[in-house]
Amino acid sequence: MLDKENFFIQDCESLNEHNYRQRVNKSHVFHSLEWMKVVRESLGVKYKIAILKENDIVVATIPFVTYHNLIKGSCALPLQYSGYYSSIVADNDNFKKKILSHFFEYCKKYKLYTQIPELNEIKGYKGFLGYSIYKINLKQDSKVDEQILNNASKRMRSYTKNAIRSDLVCCTGRLELLDQFYLLYLQNMNELGTPPLPKKYFKNIIKYFPKTAKIILVKNENQICSGMFVLKVSKSELFASAISTPRLHQTMQSSHLIYLQAAREAKKMGCSVMNFGRSIDGSGPAIFKKRYGLQVTPLLMYSPDKNWTVTDPSKSILRYVVLIWKKLPIPLSRLLGMILAKHVI
Repeated sequence: MLDKENFFIQDCESLNEHNYRQRVNKSHVFHSLEWMKVVRESLGVKYKIAILKENDIVVATIPFVTYHNLIKGSCALPLQYSGYYSSIVADNDNFKKKILSHFFEYCKKYKLYTQIPELNEIKGYKGFLGYSIYKINLKQDSKVDEQILNNASKRMRSYTKNAIRSDLVCCTGRLELLDQFYLLYLQNMNELGTPPLPKKYFKNIIKYFPKTAKIILVKNENQICSGMFVLKVSKSELFASAISTPRLHQTMQSSHLIYLQAAREAKKMGCSVMNFGRSIDGSGPAIFKKRYGLQVTPLLMYSPDKNWTVTDPSKSILRYVVLIWKKLPIPLSRLLGMILAKHVI
C-alpha cells in the first residue's frame, strides 16, 4: 500500500486544540497555543499551522505568522518574535525534510518570504550561517558562580568578581517589576536604534506563562542598571527573551552580574541550560557573550532564497533608519514601536 501524503495550511483558531497540544507537548513553548495567543493579543498578528499528514495521520507541523512585512514584503515566518529555533515538530527526520519541501513550495507559490531557524542540519538543504546561539550548560553538582568564572576570559572573570563584590543588588519578580524593566528596555532599544515591542507583549507572556516567566533586575541605590526577561521554554532550559543593558545606566559591570544572576535563576528553576539567545556573528553582543565563556552554537537558517543573508541594519540601507531612530525621544520611539516592532526580523 502506497503512503498517501497530504500537506495543507490551517488557521490556528480552527485547530483541534486537544490533538495539537498532545502533539507539541514535548517541544518548546513557542509551539504552544499560549504563545500564539501572546503574539495575536500583543501585535495583532495571527498564526497559521503548516500540517503534513501521511495516511491521514499528522506527522509534522510548522507554526508560522503570515503578514505583510515592511522590509521583506509578504511573509510566512516560523517562530517570529521569539528569537528561538527548532521550527518543525516532526515524527522523524524524513518527515521534517518532506514538510520543509512542501512549505518552501507553498511560499514560492504565494511569493512569501520565509526563513526557518534550526540547530541541526536537514539533509538536502543548505543551511545559511550568520547567527549563533549562546548558552551555558549548568552542572548540578557545581556552584553556578564557579562555573561562570571558570569559563570566562581573564578580563571577564575580573569584571564579574568586581560586580559580585560591589553594592549592586539583584531582584527577581514578575508583574511588579514590569514597569521598571520596560523603562530600561525602552532606553536599550533606543540606543540600538530598534523599534521596541509594546509593554503588553511582556505582560501577556507573564499572563500566559505565570509560573515560568520572570524579570531580573540589577540595581544600585540610585538606579536600575540592567534587566533581563527570561522564560522557561522547556523542562531543562531557561531562555533570555530580552536583555537590556543600556549604556546610559550601566555601572560597575552590572551587565556581567545580570548574566550571572540569570544562570543562578536557571539552576533554581531546575534547568540544566541557560540560553542567552542569538546574536549576529561578529557583533558586539556576540563578542561579549563569547568572552563571558558561553558555548557558541551556529544557528542554521533555511530558506528557498538561494541568496539569503542576515538582516543586519549596519550593513544595509537600514543603517540610516537606525541613526535616525537613535535620535528620537523615547516617548516617540515607544509610540512608533507599537506600529513598527512587528516588522523587525
